[in-house]
Amino acid sequence: MIQDQFAEVFEVVFIMKGKVGVGYRLFNEIFLGMALKERQVINEYAIMQNKVSEFLYQPIIENVEAVSLRRSAFRKIIDDDYWKKFLP
Repeated sequence: MIQDQFAEVFEVVFIMKGKVGVGYRLFNEIFLGMALKERQVINEYAIMQNKVSEFLYQPIIENVEAVSLRRSAFRKIIDDDYWKKFLP
């Protein structure tokens, strides 16, 4: 499990290789609805909005290679005036 549903989010994860299932847990069963592939990001919304994870993220069959950025470093980048001009 990369990130569980309703868990506090500590880092943004950038998927480099492999597939990650996105789903939810209902009555102790896991339901995966879609898969994220390379060059997609996990947890950025939760960190920007200071929320817990709304979904769970789990590798699909194969190993997943990813890099992560801690919440404090990501918030520092987002709060920088230079990047604010790219936000809607």
